[in-house]
This record gives sequence, structure tokens and C-alpha cells, in this order.
Amino acid sequence: MEYRSLDQFKDEIRLITILQSHRDGSLSSANNTSDLIECRLEHFSLQRSGPEKLHRQTSSRDRIISLDWDHEMSSVDKEPLQWRYSWGDYIALSYEWADPKNTRPIMLNGKTIHVRANLEDALRILRGKRPVQAGCKVWVDALSINQRDLHERSREVTRMYHIYKDACAVVVWLGNSADESHKAMNLIRTLSHSCKIGQDRALGQSLRHQPDLLGKGSWGALSQPFDRSYWSRLWIMQEIALGAGITSVLCGHDAVTWEQLFTATFTFGLHNIDIMFPLIDKERKEIDLPPSGLNRNKIIHLNDEQSVQAGDRDGQFIFMLDLSRKSFATDSKDKVYGLLGLMEPSLSTQIKPDYKASLTKVYTDFAKAVIIADESLELLEQCTWPKTAMPSWVPDWTNTNHYRLFSGKSTYRAAASMKPEIEFTDNDQKLLTQGYLLDTIDGLGTSYYEDSIEERNENDFLVQPEGSKNAYGSELELRVALWRTLVGNRTPRGQHVQDTYSLLLQCVPEMEGPNLDVGTSWRGFRAFSHFLNGSKDLRVAGTRLRDFFPQDRAPFDNPSAVREPMERMFRYLRTRRFVVTQEGFLGLAPIDSKKYNLIYLIPGCNIPIVLRPLSNQFLQIVGGCYLHGYMEGEAVECLQSGLLQTETIIIR
Repeated sequence: MEYRSLDQFKDEIRLITILQSHRDGSLSSANNTSDLIECRLEHFSLQRSGPEKLHRQTSSRDRIISLDWDHEMSSVDKEPLQWRYSWGDYIALSYEWADPKNTRPIMLNGKTIHVRANLEDALRILRGKRPVQAGCKVWVDALSINQRDLHERSREVTRMYHIYKDACAVVVWLGNSADESHKAMNLIRTLSHSCKIGQDRALGQSLRHQPDLLGKGSWGALSQPFDRSYWSRLWIMQEIALGAGITSVLCGHDAVTWEQLFTATFTFGLHNIDIMFPLIDKERKEIDLPPSGLNRNKIIHLNDEQSVQAGDRDGQFIFMLDLSRKSFATDSKDKVYGLLGLMEPSLSTQIKPDYKASLTKVYTDFAKAVIIADESLELLEQCTWPKTAMPSWVPDWTNTNHYRLFSGKSTYRAAASMKPEIEFTDNDQKLLTQGYLLDTIDGLGTSYYEDSIEERNENDFLVQPEGSKNAYGSELELRVALWRTLVGNRTPRGQHVQDTYSLLLQCVPEMEGPNLDVGTSWRGFRAFSHFLNGSKDLRVAGTRLRDFFPQDRAPFDNPSAVREPMERMFRYLRTRRFVVTQEGFLGLAPIDSKKYNLIYLIPGCNIPIVLRPLSNQFLQIVGGCYLHGYMEGEAVECLQSGLLQTETIIIR
């Protein structure tokens, strides 16, 4: 297909108009794939003048149209919709490209072309929806961008922010109806409505007494749309975040609003998590599916980012980087470029998409731009032991097996308010800054991977410390340091943990997992059991780790009380190892840490960083760590008293 260049001076984009079927337009016709989809692809200007310009100036979220995606247009439903442009209006489609080998033909500007089947499915469903039948046009990246023109792709990536934010609506396409998805969409509406009218607690209480109240199989059905690979796609982060409150979610012919989806999965769960997820996991087990978290972490952060983009709260770009790392992108450069629309202007203006550049250059340029724009080294928490030729101070966003210590906004302040001194040298291969050597790793426990307790790092084995110091003074304070270290000394909301978390030291691995109540606590028990069984002989201040826990193997009499602490253990121990240092401190270090690795405090970074010395006096980052006794700015006092000395360090 031949593309004509977009006129940048007119702020042009390409939009498709889905032509109506020559058949009767009924639901059966919409499902008939032999009825070829016909579209027109045309150029339209987003510039406005007169009343249109006035509308646009009223609000960055100037979407004056209320669109109904849950109903087909009937022959008598012909009331015109109010458009914002003289040529009409458009929606932006958020969907998964899916299998490149599975394609179907459509007619575009009178010619037959092949598009991926998932897109053809979306166009077919949209064709029968009222807004499209009323003339609303569609922006879809596969057709609206000349994907073969790298220069245009690079340029249009920088416009995605405006394309999605200026659309009258963002429409999420999860795919065709399957796995009783109609039950899922109905349950989303029910749960959301119960929250809206203030009956969510009452509904939860009824479900505790009557689990099948909302229909047997409905909870298992609810979880399955969240299993779809759409949610792993990187570009949805920007697309949904920019959709604000006018995002609709389509699954087959069914539709719910983003607000309904968020309310059902998050708000309802706030007061009913103890029944909601057991019901989900019970019904999933009956159909041989593993437990499901409904992708709540991603949905929560995307919902928060909508508020950021609407100007209702401060930015949270570090969260988006976390999600980007875990998301799938056909082109790994999009791990950066796919977030351009969510960046502050001070950063986004420094990023010039270049799909011809190497991945190393793209990631290095991005890391440097972030550090300069933020005037901090907080980004170092995203770094891991390098598996490629990339400098170790540059995060490798293709490494999905990495988690920050605290998944929300960092609540640690190891460096307090100390400002970094930063210099890039050797063609941006090296980072020069100031650092303070806190300690050296002496002993290490075994590692724990989230997905499989059988997976191992090639260097993963218990390493006994040579020393037996206790940096915390008394045995009592050592025990406190132990249980606080295991949970990162933070509650799920980022507050210092309560003393009740000390109940961890009354638990034994043999305690039955199912007795730990419901849902995610089982994975916490598994993390606890693996930690203690694998590292039981590690000596901590001269005492075996196992001796800090009960020896009689009697079951703990209040298992629900340790559900949250064990869940925190799971989150901190995944991809980390328990360590003791030469000075007797306790911590959690990256799996790739080794004996004699150095733990540094670096101004501008919220947590200590493990560094490995190289033979040429350079250092390489292994990753961020938790070191109990240095997470709340204590190093500042040590610096003032002369116990710590400033060094110039060169990170390569």
C-alpha cells in the first residue's frame, strides 16, 4: 500500500473510516467473517479554529462526547453525535498486534490488504457500535502509521501523547468473547455498582456466607480476561494512561468503562480481599488454572497515571519504568520510546527516537537523560549485574527478572538529602560520582526466584561468613534486625512495620500453607519456608539462622497474623539473597552478589548499592540492596562523625 506523507504544518494524522456492511448490520452479520471489512484511510488535520479552537482551550481533557460502546445501533437510533471537528471526530484504539502469521484480508481504499486477525476482529466489532456507525473515525497504529518508514515511525512516536490524549475516547480491545467472558463483564458491572452505591462491604459479607451468590463459575470467568496477553503489551501503558476517564474496554460485543473495571478489581477488593481472591483461585483451580492477581498492580498504577496525566496528582514515572520492564515490546527500543508520552517535558524533549540506533545506545542515552533531568541517581536502583556490553549504570530494560525493593514510591532515604556530583566520561561508558563505602559482604544465604524455587543462579550456594560481629549490640536487637530485614522494614503502604511482624520468628517451615488463610499468603509461606530451609545453617553473629526460630516444630496458633509479614517476605526475597557483612550488619542483596562485594552509599540514590571491584580500579553495579541500619539516613551521622570517608568512584 502506498502512503502519502503527513503534513506536519497542518498537524495531520491518518484515520480510518469503517464502512458499513452491505448486509443488514445485524449481530449475526457482525460475526460473519466472510463479510469483508471495508475501510477508507484518509488524512485529517487536528488543527482547530473558531468554536473548535475555543473548545480545545477549555481543557486538555476536552472530550465533549459521551460514547456508548455497549450497544449496537438500531435502525431507529439515528440521533447525530456532537463532534469537535468540522470533519467529525476520532477514537484511538488500544489493542494487541498478536500473531504476525495469523492475518485476514480487509479492503482499504479499494485495495485488498492483510492485517493481523486480532485487528480485523476489532474492526468488525467496532463496525456495529453506535459511535462508529454515526461516523466516528478510528486511529490504529498498524494502519495510521507507515510502519515501513523508520523515519515516520520515529517521528510519530513522539506524537502518541497528543494522538491519544486528543482522541474523543480510547477504546481497549481485549479480543473476542471466550472463556465465558460475558460472565466476567457482568460481574465487573455488578461489583462496580455495589461500590458506587456503598454496598460493597455488604455484598462481601453475603459472599462469605453464600459463595455462589453471583453465579457459579463467575469468579473464574472474571479472572480470565486479565490472563490475556493484551495486558503484557508495553504500549497499553501510555494508551490507557492518556485515556483518562473516557476509556472503554471491549471484550467481544461486551463493554465496560475503565472506571468500572478499576472499581471492580481494586475498590471492591479493598474491603473484600479475604473472600474475593479465594473465590477466584478456587474456581480457577477447578479448571486447572493457576492463581490470579487480576493484574491489579498494573491496573492500579495505570489508574494512578491517568490522574497524573489529568493533572490531579504528582508524577510517578518510576512506576511506569517498573511496568515497562515487565511488559512485552516487539522492538526492545520501545521499552523507552513507549513511555515518551508519560515523561516530563524536561526529559521527553531530550529523547529523540531513532530506530536505527543500537539498543545499547538507546538505553545509554535514555539513562543519561534521566539522570541529568532528575539531578539524582535514583535510576541506579533499576540496574542489575550486566549480562550485556552495556555500562552497568545503564538499566537493561529487557531484563524482566528484577524488582525494586519497594514497588511503590521509594520510602527509603539512605542518602537523606545528599546531592550527587555526576560526570560522564569515555563516550558515556563511565559514570564518575562520589560514594561512601558502608561495608563488605561476608556471608550469603541461598536465593529464591518467584516463578520457580528450583531455578538457580550458577553461583548460588550458601556462603558462610568469616566473622561473627553483631552490629546491633545485644542479641535482642539482633533478633529485631533479623525480622525487620526479612520484610524490608516496610508495610505494603510504605510505613515502618509494626512489632507484630516479629511473629515471623515464631514460625516454622513445616506449618501448613493452607492454614495461612487465603490468596497470596501461600506464596509468602513458600518464600519463608524456602528461605529458612535453604539458609538455616548460615551463621549470623556466630549463631545458626535456624536457632532464631522455634525448634519444637509445633504449628503456630495464629497463622492469619503472619499472612502480611510473609507476603512482605515474598516480595523482598524474590531475586535477592540474605546477607551478613564484615561489620555484622544484616541485609538483602541481589542474587548476583558475591562474597567481598562492596556496599556503597551513593548521594542521590535512596538505597545502598552493591558494587563489584574490577581489576582496573573500576566498579560495576550488581544492584540495589537493603542494609538494616543504613536505610533511614543514618550514614549522614557517620559521615559527620568521621566514620565514613568520601571517595570518587568510577562505575563502568
